[in-house]
Amino acid sequence: MLLVVSVSVNAWFTAPEWFEHAPWIGVHPVDLVFPSFVAASGAGMVIAFARRMPVARQVRRIVVLTLAGLAYNAAAQGLSTGGVDVTTWRVTGVLQLYAVLVLALGLGAGIVRRWWHWLAAAGMVSVLQTAVLVVGAHTCPGGALTTACNPSGVVDAAVFGAHMYAGGRLGHDPEGLVAVAGALVTALVGAAAGRLMWEHRRGTTTPTFGRSVLLLAAATLVATRASALLVDPFKRLWTAPFGWGVGGVVAVALLLAHLALDGRSPALAERAVRYPLVALGRNSLLVYFGSHLVTMVATHTGPAGGVPVAGASWAQVWQADTGRLVGAPGAAWPLCVVAVLAWTTLAVVLHRRGWYLRA
Repeated sequence: MLLVVSVSVNAWFTAPEWFEHAPWIGVHPVDLVFPSFVAASGAGMVIAFARRMPVARQVRRIVVLTLAGLAYNAAAQGLSTGGVDVTTWRVTGVLQLYAVLVLALGLGAGIVRRWWHWLAAAGMVSVLQTAVLVVGAHTCPGGALTTACNPSGVVDAAVFGAHMYAGGRLGHDPEGLVAVAGALVTALVGAAAGRLMWEHRRGTTTPTFGRSVLLLAAATLVATRASALLVDPFKRLWTAPFGWGVGGVVAVALLLAHLALDGRSPALAERAVRYPLVALGRNSLLVYFGSHLVTMVATHTGPAGGVPVAGASWAQVWQADTGRLVGAPGAAWPLCVVAVLAWTTLAVVLHRRGWYLRA
């Protein structure tokens, strides 16, 4: 379902400003899409690791995700500037961030054994990131994090230089090292849910499954509220309260779905509904990466107020971190429906043939 939402968002060229990524402090609807995917992926990865996923497959996934992310950045730069400049080629990105999460959770799976251990790990990462942000804020004018003064502007700029988001012109990197810490919090909360589902399936849940779900929900709520006392929840730096909040909601939703669906045979109608969703999930990398790529190409080659988008500046095209100009002409919901149907049809055809673009 998250892929359906992602494809729809990519095809919504005329999305209003309130729907786009929040410029800085605050959370807009589209800010929740990828983090929700991260939380769900955390649950899925932990279940896969519990089934003894081969190390070679984990390494391949990390390499493929990283290379795909770099290729996407090269394509974005090439479309917006007419060429690829290795001196400013962006290193970070959504897929690279996801690759780091795969590595972190893969390493953690060899150590962590119970569901609440994953929550404890999320707590430690949360404390570390929050401490960095709080200390950083104290060095800023007025004691507030801004685009001109924040740890990402210092840490990520020092590590990546001109290779960071927008070449460093926006003062932060939403997929840089600081944001990765917050994304890891979200993934770890999802991992706790995944491990809890695994333990429930094996009959080793302690305490009972229902009580464990309540404990997880209470823990994420307390962590969200407590961390929000120190730093605002917002996606641009993926702060701890934002990470806990999204992770907690998705984790509880997954656990309730598990409780309702696990162990029963789905009806024919339910299997028919599930099939295209399973097909999308099996080719999630192709659909997610492909839909973004198609949108990026359309954005850079279509008209915008009579001026070719390809003539717009790189910073302007990516100002909302969406790969399109806010308010660029285009169809609204009809195009979203067409995009979802097209990508779903492709996924179903490939699923029937057993062809998958795997990371």
